[in-house]
Amino acid sequence: MSYHSTITRALLVFSLLLSVLLSGCVTPSGQNTSTSETTNSMQQEPISSDISSSTSDSDPQHSSLPEIVPLQKQDGYVWGGYGKDGFYYIRSSGRSDGSCNIMYADYSSGKVLYLCSQANCAHNNSSCTSYIIPSSGGVSPMVVGEKLILVSQKSPYIESDDDKSSYIMTADLDGSNRTVLTQFKSNQFLEKPMLSDGNYLYLRLTTQVDADTEKADLIRIDCISGETEFLRSMDSKLNERIWGAFGDKILVYQYIDDNTIGLVSWDLNDTSNDEVLFTWKMNDTYPILGDGVLSYVGDDGYFHLMDLQSKEDIPLSQYSIPTSDISNISVTPLFADNGHLLIRELNGSECTYFALDTSGGIQTFDLLYDVDGDSEIFYPITSVDEDHYLVCGGFSVQNEVSPLDDGSSTVLPVPDRLYAIINKDDYWHSITSSRSFE
Repeated sequence: MSYHSTITRALLVFSLLLSVLLSGCVTPSGQNTSTSETTNSMQQEPISSDISSSTSDSDPQHSSLPEIVPLQKQDGYVWGGYGKDGFYYIRSSGRSDGSCNIMYADYSSGKVLYLCSQANCAHNNSSCTSYIIPSSGGVSPMVVGEKLILVSQKSPYIESDDDKSSYIMTADLDGSNRTVLTQFKSNQFLEKPMLSDGNYLYLRLTTQVDADTEKADLIRIDCISGETEFLRSMDSKLNERIWGAFGDKILVYQYIDDNTIGLVSWDLNDTSNDEVLFTWKMNDTYPILGDGVLSYVGDDGYFHLMDLQSKEDIPLSQYSIPTSDISNISVTPLFADNGHLLIRELNGSECTYFALDTSGGIQTFDLLYDVDGDSEIFYPITSVDEDHYLVCGGFSVQNEVSPLDDGSSTVLPVPDRLYAIINKDDYWHSITSSRSFE
């Protein structure tokens, strides 16, 4: 397979150009120099991110916790923010200030809109509620309760005098009333995936104490007040990091020993209830998390689906995984959901996808889009409701004219994803019934 398609090259070129532009990003206060400029300007009184020490490892003082849900998948990749009525995501631009726009894919109308209610708005300056300048690590939209959360993140890999610390903003769901919720120190880095219980944002906060010392903590942030609360330490030597959540438990990736990795459920009410749910060897295929399920490769040579609540474990024995030492075929699990698993089988340059289910069914999966001769799956981003997925079904590339400092201009290829809604049953049976956003 060739992974250097036209769109891929466009993405790479644009990413490199964008990283150069972002190296001179303005600070939060620089985005809107005066609150009198516009009613949508950011309020300039960030709440201190000093971490409350009212909790301890032995007694986090949470008498009861609501359901905690992941805001990203286990790899931490940010597709966008999942609202009950629509999907928020970031669209890049070719503008020389490195700015981008918050877009809103409305489920009911099937339209993609700038998150802006102003008539005849050009969406290219701070008077627009969709306009935003990210930090070097980008900006990530998330939805917590009835608030839009915007995490503007400093990259630990880019050093610049102009690159200020990470910060979190909140806004109303229509993009108005954007306010700095909390600001972090320059040596602190926010890690994904992040979690939410509808009121708080849970995340791993890493503090670079000095060149050789890193400190990591599990914290939660009140999305109304901005109060930041320490929950418990995360051991950097054990590489402890968030992988997901189920019920009121947080799932933590952790080194068990030099050759073993574990997935551990953390109980924030009582650390004595922590439980190792699953372990695997360093060289094994990594398990993947779905909505309340874990997919992994069993010792019997089959994929398994395990319900994280009930611990019910079902082998998908309709597909035997080829033995790597006698076969050139490699198999990768891509997406798991309740009762289903999607896998990719790669044999040289030949790529085939299969959908497996817990009833013993197996069929070729062919909801694919073409990327310059290569195939990619319609990837489920989130559940719109019990019966429908929001999927990414391709890319488009628009050429945007970007002015340069010397008065001339250049044309940049700006990629944008194409989204659609599809019935879940149709998805697993490769039935093309998706409704694309306009």
